[in-house]
Amino acid sequence: MRTTLSMMLVLLIAMPLVAGGAKSAVQPAATIGSVAVSVEELDQAVGAKLTRILTDQYNVRRGVLEDLIATKLLEAEAARRKVTVEELLSQEVAGKIVEPQLADIEPVYEGVRERFPGMTKDQVLAEIAGSMRNSRTQSRRNEFIKELRRAADVQVHLKPPRVAVKAEGPSRGSADAPVTIVEFSDFECSFCGRAVETLHKIEKTYGDKVRIVYRDYPLPSHRNAKRAAEVSHCANEQGKFWEMHDLLFSKGGTIAENDFHRFAKQAGLDEAAFNGCLTAGTFKDAWKVSQEEGARVGVQSTPTFFVNGRLIVGAASYEMFARVIEEELAHAKAQQPEAKVARR
Repeated sequence: MRTTLSMMLVLLIAMPLVAGGAKSAVQPAATIGSVAVSVEELDQAVGAKLTRILTDQYNVRRGVLEDLIATKLLEAEAARRKVTVEELLSQEVAGKIVEPQLADIEPVYEGVRERFPGMTKDQVLAEIAGSMRNSRTQSRRNEFIKELRRAADVQVHLKPPRVAVKAEGPSRGSADAPVTIVEFSDFECSFCGRAVETLHKIEKTYGDKVRIVYRDYPLPSHRNAKRAAEVSHCANEQGKFWEMHDLLFSKGGTIAENDFHRFAKQAGLDEAAFNGCLTAGTFKDAWKVSQEEGARVGVQSTPTFFVNGRLIVGAASYEMFARVIEEELAHAKAQQPEAKVARR
């Protein structure tokens, strides 16, 4: 009976295709008189502009998937121990956190007491203790889930959307690194400046496993962003791009013309050569190539990052980058021939 129903379902699905004939299979997206706009042409024009939507969709699905995995792991472990999930969490989470002590709470109180007007010191201390307890509980729960995941050999097969991005421009790290981070940024963007420390931490943690590539994406609203991009290219001509990069972002916003010359001196540039580069306008329009590439792959704001083609928008936390990097490293390892042989 089940086989018969399955066959009927297949036939019902196929009927519109058969009724429409071959004509429906090549139906254009639109027609302008006798001129057709094909679906293929539309897809090419759309390109990577839907990447952000697809990434948001993936992130939602991935978040829900992680919750489902955690629930199933907890249920399985609770069943193995012949206890309820609540009893399991009480044993492994609540029972293993260290309760906040007054010595931990007092220093925090001094920095936040003004945020609690009308409350006594004891009330504020209780609020801080509760917040600390919740944070420690969540951290311990996350660690316990990680322990269960490792023991269960969890494999996530949900594929993230990727975009083929040209990794061209000043870079740090090995060209053979398994992970490449391409950043589209603007030197007058304060949010971009916040990412500098995060990227330094990534480099310190992952070393030659990660390569970072900088690409210009000066925003029209930032008056000297294009000039700053030009300055960075003149510095790059002398092998000092990253020194200038960090100095430009240290301003945290608007950069004046005199800042460029001050930073050139601090970066140890040959000032005569640097001034000559700016006067000649050698790199005046060098930013355009990167901005065009950014527009092609769907960049709409700065900073925007592509980690092996996976989109991250904004000054994301180190933890977010680390999660994606770890997944990419695991993916790269799984693609190695010896890994495939070992898995058989």
